[in-house]
Amino acid sequence: MLESLSLRNLGPAPELDFEFAERINVLTGDNGLGKTFVLDVAWWALTRCWTERRVIHPAVGVNEADIRYHVHGKGGPNTEVECHYRRETLDWSPLPVRRPPDPGLVIYARIDGGFSLWDPERNGGERPESFQFTQKELWEGLRDEKDTIVCRGLLEDWETWSLKANGAFTTLREVLSKLSPGGHEAPLVPGRSVRVPGMGVRDVPTLQMPYGAVPLPQASAGMKRILSLAYMLVWAWSEHVAAAQLRNRAATRRIVLLWDEVEAHLHPQWQRTILPAVVTVLNHLLAADDGPQVQIIATTHAPFVLVSLETIFEMNRDRLFNLEMSLEGRVLLEDVEWARRGSVVEWLRSPAFDMKSGFSKEAEQALIAANRWIRGQRDGVDIKEIQKQLERTLADSDPFWPRWLVATGGVQ
Repeated sequence: MLESLSLRNLGPAPELDFEFAERINVLTGDNGLGKTFVLDVAWWALTRCWTERRVIHPAVGVNEADIRYHVHGKGGPNTEVECHYRRETLDWSPLPVRRPPDPGLVIYARIDGGFSLWDPERNGGERPESFQFTQKELWEGLRDEKDTIVCRGLLEDWETWSLKANGAFTTLREVLSKLSPGGHEAPLVPGRSVRVPGMGVRDVPTLQMPYGAVPLPQASAGMKRILSLAYMLVWAWSEHVAAAQLRNRAATRRIVLLWDEVEAHLHPQWQRTILPAVVTVLNHLLAADDGPQVQIIATTHAPFVLVSLETIFEMNRDRLFNLEMSLEGRVLLEDVEWARRGSVVEWLRSPAFDMKSGFSKEAEQALIAANRWIRGQRDGVDIKEIQKQLERTLADSDPFWPRWLVATGGVQ
């Protein structure tokens, strides 16, 4: 797992220092403050390769930058690594000559719908440095530079696994059930395969929905997000186990999942279940007597995602971080003290989101003005204008109305 990550003169902040928890790490913060950037560097620290081979460079005009990281691998803690940016060669050095510690299976669910994968049995050394999937390649298949099949893709593997009735398809069904917001009561169920116009002479898998079978390519964006995640977890694990068996080695008992914007494309009913469900799935895949090791580093903008953690968050194994813009315009990293807040509105008001309320901006402004009037701050205030704005923005059943009407005598 990734124990620590420190950055100097790289990204939106002059310095960032993370001490990651061993299990769940969630990073919040406004757009543009560096959440995805942190995941990209974390991927590099764990795998020593860049996402889609895109090297991260310091800003123009910055000549010196540093990355320090500490990975706890298969053999235990590793010596901290420090790399410096070399402007003359536009890369980072020095990297240790010896092979990096084995962090286990590393999966990066990117915001673009693609995935990056590093497998200790199939990557590194003379083998490919990592597997990089676009969303299209994940669904339709990936070949390497020698035109060798790396992955047959979700559509073909789904059909092949089903026809073979092998363990992979059983695992896929179990994973889909666990990731469903209704769990076993309303699981995502694979349906029969059908021919789809425009897709040639191939049978296409479907999902069995209450209103009928839906071909997977025609599923909604949210459904595709879940299907892609489920397939990648099952495929990555199955292929890792197969590769380990070929070398007569035991499969890893460690998985690190980097996950950008957990809530992307998902309805709130999915947002409030998906992260704990994935923790369950990863532990299920790794099932081991000596205790599997799962680490998740995820970003989110959704208070429902944090609500979902309230029943599973462990203070000694999990952490919540927030990237915040200071009054001086500096990006700062906050270690948010965990507390059960009980509702989405209370999470919106927490340091993770810094919202004053769960209302629209206009309703919030009207309520602020109304409360100031009630407290006696009335100089130059038009009470009828406040009333007009409250009527325009608040629901008739809002609990603020009785207080306002009593304080104002009904406003004439």
